[in-house]
Amino acid sequence: MIKETVRFLFFAVLLLAGVQYSALPEVAHALKVAARSGDPAAQVALARMYFEGDFGKHDPDMAARWLQRAVDQGDADAMNILGRFHLAGVGVERDPAKGLALLRAAADKGQTQAQAYMAYAYGQGAGVKRNAAEFLRWTRKAAESGDARSQFNLAVLLLTGSLVPQNIPESYLWLERAADQGFTEAQVNLGELLLRGVGQPPDVVEACKWFAIAGTKGHPQAEKRLHQIVEYMTKEEMDEAAHRANVWLEIKSGAR
Repeated sequence: MIKETVRFLFFAVLLLAGVQYSALPEVAHALKVAARSGDPAAQVALARMYFEGDFGKHDPDMAARWLQRAVDQGDADAMNILGRFHLAGVGVERDPAKGLALLRAAADKGQTQAQAYMAYAYGQGAGVKRNAAEFLRWTRKAAESGDARSQFNLAVLLLTGSLVPQNIPESYLWLERAADQGFTEAQVNLGELLLRGVGQPPDVVEACKWFAIAGTKGHPQAEKRLHQIVEYMTKEEMDEAAHRANVWLEIKSGAR
């Protein structure tokens, strides 16, 4: 499970996950002015626009140039993105060693996605020798920084007692954090634990809530489990589960 869940979509998803900027001419002009004046955040934003084709064409070379200017100022987000460019040879010459060095520097500065990548690198031996202790260290750092996938990975390790002493209460804590961020696999696994009563009394209502939330994304296992358990729930329990799920969905919708 860990092997599958530590895989990452590289630069494209990373870029698209950033703050989106309008391509309106006045906005683009203001952004260019700020970037040229040395604002690293503006430089990273401008790099995203070039990469995404907001100026008429997909231009990874220009994106890399602006990222390098931000890297030269020590910007961790730029280090993270440019590091992945070097790993994949996008906009720059492919240089895995340089890419990994940039990602490590970003991770050391606390950049969450870079920390998650370092966990992946040590877990898979991607550019470094596989090292369980380093995998665990970076997984925990990324989880503490708020990376949902890393929170899920850490929860699985704690649940199974892999690399760390088994700790079911802490496993619940990390699953809940990942689930609350909308990480579907965490929602489904949390529902399963709650339904089975692993380490605590079963909670069918809370389990139903998480299956219902994951089911809204079309997760087949969540939909299957939801149909199975409602057969044994009272109307009051189903109403409460639906209420909790709707409240969660409304809060998340409002947050967006």
